[in-house]
Amino acid sequence: MSDQPIFADDPMLSTVARYWTAQRRGRPMPQRTDIDPLHLPASVWPNLLLAEPVAGTSAMRYRLVGSAHVERYTFDFTGRTTTEIMQGSYRTYMEAIYNTSLQEGLPVYSESVFRWDARGYAFTRRLMLPLQHGEHGMIFSVQVWPSELPYLPRSISDLSGTGAFKDGDYVVLDRDSFQPRSEA
Repeated sequence: MSDQPIFADDPMLSTVARYWTAQRRGRPMPQRTDIDPLHLPASVWPNLLLAEPVAGTSAMRYRLVGSAHVERYTFDFTGRTTTEIMQGSYRTYMEAIYNTSLQEGLPVYSESVFRWDARGYAFTRRLMLPLQHGEHGMIFSVQVWPSELPYLPRSISDLSGTGAFKDGDYVVLDRDSFQPRSEA
C-alpha cells in the first residue's frame, strides 16, 4: 500500500486533506468551528463547498458554494438543496457520497464523468470530508476539474436532467492515510 493519498497527484485535493487532518487535532473529525476556508490558500477557495443534511431526507443543503462552481454550473446554489438543483441518477449519486461520508465519519473520494455537450465529456474529482456539527454533521468538500472545459458553462439542473451524468464512482478512505479503507 502506498503511503500517499490516492489523490496525491492533485495539489488542491491534497492541500484541503492536509488542512482537514491538521484541524482534527487527533479527533476522528474536526468541529465545524475548526474549519475556516480563509486559512487555506486563496487558489483553493473557488473549489470549496460546505453542505449540511436536510433532516428526515437524503438531501443536502449547500451553505458555501465556491465561485468555480457558480461559474461552471451557471448559478450560485448557496442555500439550495440537492433536491432543488439536481435530478435523476446524478442526484442519487451525489447524495450517496455525502451521506456515506456523514454516516461513516470518514473521507470519501469520488470521480465522475459528464457528457457536457456534443463536443465532449467533463471529468471531475471530489473529496468529501465530514465535520462534527450539531446532531447530523456537515460536509466540507473540494471539487476539481482536471482539464479545462473548452465549452460553455451548463446548469447543474440541466446536466442532471438531460442524462448527461455518464458515470461515477466513490470510495471511503482511511482518515489518516487517505487510502481506500480496507474491509476487516
